[in-house]
Amino acid sequence: MLYGLDIGGTKMELAIFDHEHNKLASKRVPTPTDSYDAFKNAIRELVIETDRELNTRGSVGIGIPGFVNPDTGKAQCANVPCANGQNLQVDLELLLDRPINIENDANCFTLSEAIGGAGDKIPTVFGVILGTGCGGGLYINNRLHDGRNNLAGEWGHTPLPYHVFKLAGEDFPIVQCGCGMHGCLDNYLSGRGLELSYKHVSGEVRSGMDIVQLFRRHDTQAERAVEIYCELLASGLGAMINILDPGVIVLGGGLSNFDELYELIPPLLQKYTLNMGQQPEVRKAKFGDAGGVRGAAMLNA
Repeated sequence: MLYGLDIGGTKMELAIFDHEHNKLASKRVPTPTDSYDAFKNAIRELVIETDRELNTRGSVGIGIPGFVNPDTGKAQCANVPCANGQNLQVDLELLLDRPINIENDANCFTLSEAIGGAGDKIPTVFGVILGTGCGGGLYINNRLHDGRNNLAGEWGHTPLPYHVFKLAGEDFPIVQCGCGMHGCLDNYLSGRGLELSYKHVSGEVRSGMDIVQLFRRHDTQAERAVEIYCELLASGLGAMINILDPGVIVLGGGLSNFDELYELIPPLLQKYTLNMGQQPEVRKAKFGDAGGVRGAAMLNA
């Protein structure tokens, strides 16, 4: 059996897959974030309990909201502070007495969508997470592309384009990112980015879901906020298209369920890409919330 473990800042999910990548069952528990021992033991309990239930010894792949430094082997996980600076892979392999593969959660999502998903049989897939943050992953010629420091695809930490100030006004807010830089797209293309655009336009605080519903009711301020958001998204994607020339872009995360994006974004891409050849399709993820655990399980396939 293949076990995929998707670790987030509030919960961790373990899902069981067969060798054809069909999901058989899953379970979730809260993520301990303050104690490294509690964090490791929560993972151990999930895995060992599943082994006992299935009378097997599953292979384990883990998606984390961060990276493992290839030089030091130490993890960097902004949303799971207790794991920062820890030799997570080595520690878990000792604890579980088996090999473990660990990848960035956006890479796991991309892997899942590139094999049997919305990007199936397309040589170059750019997977995009539009959720609590803005992440990405690259699948090129039948394999994930991690880069020198396991950072490939992290387009959320590119800066705001200059034309946003023409679009939204010179007073458009410049936000400091959790990475320490200012103006990272992560803060503008995530769910909180849509909320930030709406607050800038209206002066009011609304949830992303409320803004989408207002947009669908043709609320003028919501329409303006979505216009700003879509221009920023198209600009960011356009830069990646010019660099990567992907065959398809697959969207995941909560905002991927904003179905109007698939009509609004493609025409805007022409403004931000070289006028050569065909634009890549922008598709909704096939596996939705299950993409992360499915991709994590596939790491050991």
